[in-house]
Amino acid sequence: MKAKFIIVAIIIIVFSFGECATKENFDFKVTVVPESISSVIPLNDMNTAAGIIIKRLNKSFGIPQKSMKLDVTANQISLTISKADTSKIASIKEIITGYARLEFWETYENSEIMGYLSKANNLLREMKTVADIKNVNTQDKFIAQNPLLGILKPRITAKGEPLPSCMIGLASEKDTAIVNRYMNMPEIKALLPRELKLVWSQKPYKYDPSKTLYGLHAIKVTTQDRKAPLDGSAIISAKTITESTNSGVKIDLIMDSEGARTWARITRENVNRCIAIVLNGYVRSYPRVMAEISGGNTEITGDFTLEEANDLVNILKSGQLPFELKIVEEQIIKGE
Repeated sequence: MKAKFIIVAIIIIVFSFGECATKENFDFKVTVVPESISSVIPLNDMNTAAGIIIKRLNKSFGIPQKSMKLDVTANQISLTISKADTSKIASIKEIITGYARLEFWETYENSEIMGYLSKANNLLREMKTVADIKNVNTQDKFIAQNPLLGILKPRITAKGEPLPSCMIGLASEKDTAIVNRYMNMPEIKALLPRELKLVWSQKPYKYDPSKTLYGLHAIKVTTQDRKAPLDGSAIISAKTITESTNSGVKIDLIMDSEGARTWARITRENVNRCIAIVLNGYVRSYPRVMAEISGGNTEITGDFTLEEANDLVNILKSGQLPFELKIVEEQIIKGE
């Protein structure tokens, strides 16, 4: 009996000490700078970026503003999070630097660009010497005679008619750099419309069984500054929508009043044409407009996974960063 009493007493003492032990706190300190600095960035823009970071951390992790200390100087943001959850450091870093440049672009139809591609292909052929073509094997001779259209498969029907879309061709991932080099040659650019901007899809073409082909899209530049007429800065609310059918994950967006007016105009002027949804420089989807969309509410798709959609929503809800950021220093410091 006495032995049992001693064991029970020891257990009580152990639990008592466990309850009295102080849980260690850690602060996370990070220094963030613009990804590329070509000139001194205005302090107002740095403060805007810092404010967006605070909103993101609050919305994504519930970190209260009083637990975050900011020190903003020219071209640098120092942030300290007190009592940080060290298991979430990797996710916190991703949210801080996450750059979702969402843009809405008007487009050309495939039929409007096909002729220019043929001219570019012919000029590239002329620029090759006869020896260049004769010295290649039979398998590569077609590409030698069709330098562009041999690797950028045109979007045409069996009868050779252009398919309705803003996608003008498909190329394997290894050939995208060659296509870019061709299309950026001064001689080729001189053949193309000045308003034409070529942008690749971010993911492989969904109907390609090999999943190795990427679509090239014909964007139409319609602004004097050559920027997208509408971007993520107009988004004031975003949420993920999961469908019970196989239609996948969608993102529901609500725009501010100016964005809503711009979106209404764009959709009104582009009925039966595609609008390209571009994320970080790559096309995610290119829906065809069926009617004007007023009110500033719209849905976007892009073969998002649920995780990708949620990450994008969290970033969009907090505002679009004015420039890309990178972390140059980080510390985990034992708190008091």
